[in-house]
Amino acid sequence: MNLKAAAIALMLLFAAYASADYYEDRLKETKGYLTDIKKRLDEERKQIDKIESTKKTVALKVNNLNETLDVQSKMIDQLNKESAELRKDIQTLDKETSRLNSEIAKIRDSIETSNIYLIDNIEYVNIKLLLFTKESRDTIKNMEIVENINTILMKRAEDIKTKSERLEAVKTEKETKSRDIEHLLRMKQRLVNEYNTEKVKLNQLVAVMEQDKESKREYIKILNKKQQDFEKKMDRIRAQVEDARKKEKAEEGDATLFGRLKGKMDWPIKGEIIEFFGPKKVEGFQGTIQNKGIKISPSGHGDVRAVFEGTVKYVDNIRGFGNLVIVGHPGAYFTLYANMSRVNVQTGNSVAAGQAIGSVAVDLQPETPYLYFEIRKHNEALNPSEWLKPVRR
Repeated sequence: MNLKAAAIALMLLFAAYASADYYEDRLKETKGYLTDIKKRLDEERKQIDKIESTKKTVALKVNNLNETLDVQSKMIDQLNKESAELRKDIQTLDKETSRLNSEIAKIRDSIETSNIYLIDNIEYVNIKLLLFTKESRDTIKNMEIVENINTILMKRAEDIKTKSERLEAVKTEKETKSRDIEHLLRMKQRLVNEYNTEKVKLNQLVAVMEQDKESKREYIKILNKKQQDFEKKMDRIRAQVEDARKKEKAEEGDATLFGRLKGKMDWPIKGEIIEFFGPKKVEGFQGTIQNKGIKISPSGHGDVRAVFEGTVKYVDNIRGFGNLVIVGHPGAYFTLYANMSRVNVQTGNSVAAGQAIGSVAVDLQPETPYLYFEIRKHNEALNPSEWLKPVRR
C-alpha cells in the first residue's frame, strides 16, 4: 500500500467513527443526488409527454394525408374512367369517319361509272353519252335522268363530307380533352407519390419516436431504481445521524475534558518536531501536500504514550505509516500514533492517559527515527502543535 492509499484508508477509518455532522453532510450530499435523479426523472417524463404529443400531431398529419390520398385516388380513378371513355369515343369516331370517307369514295365511283367525261386541250368539254338509243328525245330524257342522279349523289356526298368534318372536329375536341386529362393524371399521380413519400417519412418518424420512448422508459426504470436506493440510503443515514446525536449527547459531559487540554497536552514522546502540520513541499513535485499531523524526533527513549484516556479503535501496519494505533476519546476526538517499531495494545483495549502503547526505534540507522502524530475531531485533522505543551528551552 503506497502513501496515498494509506491516507485514503485512514480517511475511511475515521469516517467509520464519524460524527452526526459528518452524517448530516452525507445526508445533504445524498439529498443532492436524489434531487438530481428526481430532476432527471421529471425531464425524461416530460420528454415522453413531448414524444406522445408529437406522435399525436404526426398521427393527425398521417390521417389528413390518408384522406387526401383517398380523395386524390378517387379523382385519379374518375379521370382514368373519363380518359378511357374518350379513347373509346375517339376510336368510334375514327371508325365512323372512315366509314363516311369510304361512302364518299363509293359515291364518286358511282358518278364516274355513270358518266364519261372527256376534257380536250382547249378546256371544252364534249359529253359523249353512250345510251344505245335511236330517238333524240330519249337521249335528252336520259341525259336529264343522269343529271338528276348526279345531283342527288353529289348532294349526298357533300352531306357526308360535312358530317365527316363535324366528326373530325368532335374527334379533335375529344383528343384535346384526352390530352388535358392525361396531363392532369400525371400531375395527380406525381402529387400522390409525394404524399406517399411524406407518409413514409412520417411513419418512420413515429417508429423512431417509439424507439426513443422505449429507451426513455428503460432509463426511467433505472432512475427509479436509483431513487429507491438513495431513499433507502437516506433512511440509513438518518438512523446513523440519530445514533451519532445520541452518542454525542452521552459523551457531551466528557467532551470538554479533552477540549480543555488544548495547549496543555503531554507529548506522546519526548523530542522535537521535525515536520509540522500544514502544507509541505515535496522534492520533484511542483505543488504541495497537506500534512495532517506532525513528526516528532525522540530525544531520549522511544516510548510512545497515550495523550488521553480512551479506547483503541484500530491497530495495523500500513505501508507509509508503519505500525499504527488509533485511539478514540470522548467527544469524537481521535489521536493517531504511527511509524512505531513496536505496538503494546490491541483493538478494543482501554488505555489511560500516559500509558505506553508502543515505541519508536531510536537507534534506527541510517534513517532519522520519528513518531508520526495526529489529532482529529471527527474526521477533521487538528494541528497537534496547538494542543501540546510548549517546550521549555
